[in-house]
Amino acid sequence: MALLDNLLTLHRVDSQVRALRSRVDSATTYLAAQEKLLTTLDRQKLELETQERQLKAAVHNLEMEQASAQERVDKLRSELNTSTNDKQYKAILNELKMLESQKDESVKRTLDDMQRAEDTKKRLDTHVATIIERRKIREVAQSKLDECMNDVGSRLSELESERDRAGTLIPTRERKLFDKVAEEMDGEAMAEVTIVDMRHREFACGVCHIEVPFEAYAKLASTSEVLIQCKACTRILHLLEANRPVEKTKK
Repeated sequence: MALLDNLLTLHRVDSQVRALRSRVDSATTYLAAQEKLLTTLDRQKLELETQERQLKAAVHNLEMEQASAQERVDKLRSELNTSTNDKQYKAILNELKMLESQKDESVKRTLDDMQRAEDTKKRLDTHVATIIERRKIREVAQSKLDECMNDVGSRLSELESERDRAGTLIPTRERKLFDKVAEEMDGEAMAEVTIVDMRHREFACGVCHIEVPFEAYAKLASTSEVLIQCKACTRILHLLEANRPVEKTKK
C-alpha cells in the first residue's frame, strides 16, 4: 500500500483509540475530582471537630472556674458575717465584688462559647451530611469508570495493538510527523482535499476550509508517496479515492 493509504489506515485506528481512551480518561478524571473533593471535605470535617472539642473544653474550664469562684464567694460571705473589724469587713467586701465581677464575665464568656459550640455542631452535622452525599456520588463515579473499562477495555487493547501494527508500516520520519500533528489536533491528523471548482482549479482543506494550491492537489493526484500539510491547520492532506485520477491500464 502507498504511504498515504497506510497513513489513512493508521489515522482511522488512531481516531478510534483516542475516542475510547477519551471515554476512559473522562471517567477517570471525574472520579479523581470526586475523590479530591472528598479529601477536602474530610479535612474540613476534622477541623470542625477540633473546633467543637476546643469550645467544649473551654466551656468546661469556665464552668469549673465559676464553681471554684462560687465556693470562694460562699466562704467570703460566711467570713463577712463573722468579721470583727471594719478593715477586715471592707477587705472581704472588695474581694467579693471582684469575684462577682469576674464570675459575671466568666458566665458571659461561657454563654458565648456555648453558642459557638452549638453553631459549630450544626455546621459539622451539615458537613457530615454533605460528605455522605458526596460519597454516594464518588461510588457512582467509580461504577461508571468500572463500567467503562468493562465496555471498552478489551476493545481498546485490540485497537492499540492494531494501531501499533499499522504504525510499523510508516517510515519513522513520517510517523513522527503524524504523531505530532495528531497530538496537536486532538487526533484529527489528516484532512481530505475538497474540490471547490475543478474547472477553475479551486481546492480547499476539508477541515479548516482554507485554500489548497493547485500544485499541492496535482502532486497528491500524481502520487500517494508524498506528505503535504495544510498551510493553515498543518493537517496532512489526502484525496478521497473517488477524487483520485483513474490510472489507465497499459495495453
